[in-house]
Amino acid sequence: MLAADRPTAPSDRLETLDAVRGLALFGILVVNATLFFWPSYALGLGEPRPVGAFDAAAAWLMRFGFEGKFFTLFSLLFGIGVAMQLTRGWPARRIVRRMLWLAAIGAAHVTLLWFGDILLYYGVLGLVLLWARHASPRRLALLALALLLVPIVLNLGLAAVTALAGATPEGAAAIGQALDQTRAEVRSGLDAALHVYRGTDLGAMIGMRWEEYAFGFVGMLLNGMILMMPAMFLLGAAAWRSGLVDGPDRERHWRRTLRWTLPLAVATNAVYASTYTLVDPVSFGAPVVLQAVVFVVGGASGALAFACGGALLLREGSPQATALASVGRLALTNYLMQSLVMTTLALGYGFALFGRVGHAQAIAMGIALFAVQAVLSRWYVRRFRFGPVEWLWRTLTYGRPPG
Repeated sequence: MLAADRPTAPSDRLETLDAVRGLALFGILVVNATLFFWPSYALGLGEPRPVGAFDAAAAWLMRFGFEGKFFTLFSLLFGIGVAMQLTRGWPARRIVRRMLWLAAIGAAHVTLLWFGDILLYYGVLGLVLLWARHASPRRLALLALALLLVPIVLNLGLAAVTALAGATPEGAAAIGQALDQTRAEVRSGLDAALHVYRGTDLGAMIGMRWEEYAFGFVGMLLNGMILMMPAMFLLGAAAWRSGLVDGPDRERHWRRTLRWTLPLAVATNAVYASTYTLVDPVSFGAPVVLQAVVFVVGGASGALAFACGGALLLREGSPQATALASVGRLALTNYLMQSLVMTTLALGYGFALFGRVGHAQAIAMGIALFAVQAVLSRWYVRRFRFGPVEWLWRTLTYGRPPG
């Protein structure tokens, strides 16, 4: 059997890479924790609003240290993974099958569990890695930078058009009326979602999840998430092809990257977290443009800082690296398990906590769940080579059970 037809043996895996993937999964759970208990419409109204100083501190820390940084880190790792597969000789058609099956798993995730799925986006947007598979690392980095600039330019354009349209009393009145109507529609969606998710009508929940998925797509397009994913895919591929992941001089490059990304990430994310509650999510003005800029810059620089800092701290063989690597090896299974557990706590057919849990409580639940996953993952990888969903995905990709 050719090397390209064999799954990577456990002894050949890069433990540090798996550990950073486990770290990314933890960060994603911290951000998603509150969203499991609230519909996407809540974000359009600045909900849930913190209740008390402790809840406000939890929300601020989540936005400063986690939001925007870990889906980008996971995207970076995804790009590295596909670049590794191409280096090992994977044919393009297999990469396409792998992406399409990932998208199908994501669609099932939306249908059965949660509107906040990211796998469907990965499966579709990940095809950019095939399109750019012959590009040089420098060109990949430039393409990534161009994608990161698009949402910033888009928000600047929308703000300029809004300011121009509102320059007259009539225009300002029309804009105010349109914003009021938008807020009313979002409030109606929020109320409908709260009603559906607190009930037990599974069919209504499926319809509401896809409605929220569509609503969330618009928000993700405006705040830059949609384009940040392929941008980080391309940066990950560039990093692998440049030898920055597994080359002989990698640690020097990690330290150099950390020195310039960490201060930038701290500054931009402090602005993002501190101004978040001051922004009207449905408007287009200077505060929204500022949020877009610091979200994109802070997310990308934060992901690179976490990637390099995590790789330096999570050295192979250390207890922390081993524990997180176990989670990272089962990333797809653990990601879906997080949705299963948290939605069971939230929805009407489970513990019916939907719309009743604040930031601090939700994040505490997420941290507790991750601790359990770390223990279970360590037990599992000692006994089995693949996680259950990883096994299914590989079987569908290869057309046969992995050997």
